[in-house]
Amino acid sequence: MNNIKNRIILLFGALIYGALLSWVYIDLVSPYFAYMGYVYYPAFTPLLILGFTAAALPALWMPIAVERPSQVVYWILYVLVYIPASIIPFYTLTVETGKLVAFLLSMLSAFAILGASTHLPYLPIRRLELPPILFWLGIALVSAVFYALIVGTYGIRFDVAALADVYDVREKYKESGGGAVSYAIAWQAGVINPLIMAYGLVLRKPGLVATGLFGQLVIFSITGQKSIFFSLLLNVVLLILLNRKKGGFGTSILYGATIFTVLCVIVDWFLNEIAFVSLFVRRLILTPGLLTGYYFEFFSSNPKVYLAHSIFKSFIDYPYSLKPVYLIGYQYMGSASTAANANLWADSFANFGYMGIFIFTLLLSAVLWIFDSITRHSEYQIKCLILGIPAFALSNSALLTTLLTHGILLALLLAYVLPGVKKKEVRDKEETVSSLELQDTNLSLSYVTSFRK
Repeated sequence: MNNIKNRIILLFGALIYGALLSWVYIDLVSPYFAYMGYVYYPAFTPLLILGFTAAALPALWMPIAVERPSQVVYWILYVLVYIPASIIPFYTLTVETGKLVAFLLSMLSAFAILGASTHLPYLPIRRLELPPILFWLGIALVSAVFYALIVGTYGIRFDVAALADVYDVREKYKESGGGAVSYAIAWQAGVINPLIMAYGLVLRKPGLVATGLFGQLVIFSITGQKSIFFSLLLNVVLLILLNRKKGGFGTSILYGATIFTVLCVIVDWFLNEIAFVSLFVRRLILTPGLLTGYYFEFFSSNPKVYLAHSIFKSFIDYPYSLKPVYLIGYQYMGSASTAANANLWADSFANFGYMGIFIFTLLLSAVLWIFDSITRHSEYQIKCLILGIPAFALSNSALLTTLLTHGILLALLLAYVLPGVKKKEVRDKEETVSSLELQDTNLSLSYVTSFRK
């Protein structure tokens, strides 16, 4: 009975969330940002009903009790990518109805396959658990190398005010660097610093949180990437959700995203502007759905790229003068310098069409399955948090880019050698038990001594 109740709550929440995103896109975002590609065409009602149905259907099988990191990633993708991608394209595309329905059903099928993989039996992988001192010495050494590369390339710079001039900072960052330093920045900011902060948050050690946060601020002042600046906030939100009963994670993230969207609307209404809706709702939630539709529309009637711009560039001729992200930016947003970074499913369709959606879904399933198996006996919050920030990158990056550049493979490697964690309350309990045992021992010795006397 409780399971049916939970399913109804999730289904109802998915429909409310989808309806809210529709209203925000149509009435708030499109009027202000149509010139950037956020256009609006009235949707054909039966198709829109189909879109909402496809968006809500996964609520019937989404994991209620979240016990694995892969299930956390699955929920993040559901809220940030799948629901927007199931609804927003109906307001922006003019493609044939049959093609749009076929794409929608392919997304639904792929998402169901990914969900099924989060329940697979664990692989028999033995983990190499390093002693804590060796693990943290390794983290310190790797961080030192990365920061040396960053400082050697950009110099010492720490300017929190960069948030106010973020686009100028970001353009300067794009014009310089590259190569090894780009990986150093992405891995330090996307995996290592969040890992340090995660340990600090879970173990309640402010020094570790401050260390990770300071590193993020330094890197942010160089790159201007807001995802880095807000990584601490993302970690805190995930930690709060993971601290709830495991059965409440999905409900909390779904309704939490809904409430957060409403709060952004209310704040902007009071300020008489659209700053918060634009910064958070448009960029974080609506854009993945918008770009999924544009990638599908363009590459369903134009040549696929077959990774010719990437790992197969030595074997396959690339058919365009611009890379896919700039090609879509030029085609739909009017600027060849606009990087329309899309999510894993949009990118997979651009490369291999419908087949690509399933190939890359299976690849992601395999990676998450291995991660689940490696971290089977690891502390619940740590193993979920270590994958948190890289998982967010899946909403606006290709899978292969996320695996390497954004650090999912690095997170997998760190998880393989991750030392055991004892939370503060566990340590306190063990110390209390040891103290009581010592007192019992002393009392016994005193009793024996008195008896002999």
